[in-house]
Amino acid sequence: MRAWLGFVVLFCALGAPALGLTVEEVPRPPKGSWTVDLTSTRVLQPSVQAELEQMGTELDDRGLGQLMVVMLDTTSSRPSREFALALFNRWGIGHPGRDDGVLLFVAYADRKVEIILGDGVDEPADQEASDAVMAQAIVPGFKRNDPNAAVQLGARGLRELIENSRLNHPNDAAPESVASNAFVDSLSAEEVQAPPPQVTWIPPEETSTEPGLGVFAGGAGMLGAAGLAGRAWLRRRPRKCKACGTQRLRLGEVEDDAHLEAGQRAEESLGSVDYDVWWCEPCADVLIERYGALFTFVARCTKCNYVTGKQSTRTLRSATYDHGGEEEVTVRCGHCAFVSVSRRSTPRRTRPSSSSSSSSSRSSSGGGRSSGGGSSGSW
Repeated sequence: MRAWLGFVVLFCALGAPALGLTVEEVPRPPKGSWTVDLTSTRVLQPSVQAELEQMGTELDDRGLGQLMVVMLDTTSSRPSREFALALFNRWGIGHPGRDDGVLLFVAYADRKVEIILGDGVDEPADQEASDAVMAQAIVPGFKRNDPNAAVQLGARGLRELIENSRLNHPNDAAPESVASNAFVDSLSAEEVQAPPPQVTWIPPEETSTEPGLGVFAGGAGMLGAAGLAGRAWLRRRPRKCKACGTQRLRLGEVEDDAHLEAGQRAEESLGSVDYDVWWCEPCADVLIERYGALFTFVARCTKCNYVTGKQSTRTLRSATYDHGGEEEVTVRCGHCAFVSVSRRSTPRRTRPSSSSSSSSSRSSSGGGRSSGGGSSGSW
C-alpha cells in the first residue's frame, strides 16, 4: 500500500508541469517587463531574456509598439492559436488607439508556436513578414533543438516587423515585400526563364456589403502559398546536363558537402543559404545552385562575401520625439572571423495618439487588440 501511494505521488509530481494553465491563470508580467517563461525547465537563458526585455522596452519607449514573449509548457486541450489570441486580448498588448502589439507565444511541450499581430500591424505586408519570420527563423530553430535561438531570432524579426509597419511609416510608399525580393534574388537564371505554374484564384462568395479583413488576409495567404509552391516546383524540377543530355541526380545534404566550399558549408550551417548540387554521372560534372533564405538575420561579410556574419547592435544615442537616434552595428563573420563595425540612424519616436496620452508609455500592455492575424508553426 505504501509503495502504491509513493507511485501515485511520484506520478502526480512528474505530471503536474504538463497540466498547463488556463488563460486566466497566466500571470501578467510586471510593468516594464516583456518576457514570461513559465516552462518547467525555464528554457530561456538569462542573456536571451535580457535581449528580449531590451527590445520590448526600446520599442515601447519609442512609441512604435509592444512586443511580448510568452512561453508555457502546454495549453492542455485548448488549441494554441485560440489560447494565444485570448491571452493577447486579455492583456491588451499594444498601445490604445494604435493596436500595435505583437505576441510571440510558445507552447514548448506541445511543440507549437504562434505569432499574434495587433490590428494596427496586420496589413498584408505585415502578415507576409510574420509568415517569413515563422518559416525562416522560429521553426528551424526549434527543429535544431535550439529554442533560445528560435525565440531570439523570432523576436528580432518581429521587432523589424513593427518598426517597418505602415502604422509607423504612414507617409511612405507601399514597401516592396522583402520576402519577394529574396525569392527573386535566390532564383538561378535558368529558373527565372522557366514558365511558372499557373494558379487560378477563385474569389470567395460575397457575404457582406463591406470587404472583411479576412478576405484580404486570405488572399495574401493564398498568393504567398502560391509563390512558395512555385519556388519549390522550380527548385525540384529535373535538370539535364547540357554536355551529354543525361538527367542529373540531385545529391542529398550529406553528399553535396563534398562539392561545396568551406564558406558555402558555413552558410548552410547558419541557415542563410541552401545549396543544391546536381550530379552528372557520365561527365562527372556538378551543377551548384544557390538559394538564399527568404528571411535571415545573418549578414553578408564584406571580406569573404559569404552570408555568414552574425550581427549585433548597440545604441549610441537614443531616439527622442525631436530627433532620431544612432546605433552601432557589429558584424562578426563565422567563416573568416572578420569583424566590421558601422553606424546607422534610427527613426525618431512617434508621439502616442491623444486617446492613449493618459497612459504611461512604459506600461507593459493594456489597450491593444487583435482580430487574430499572424502565423502558426509546429516542429
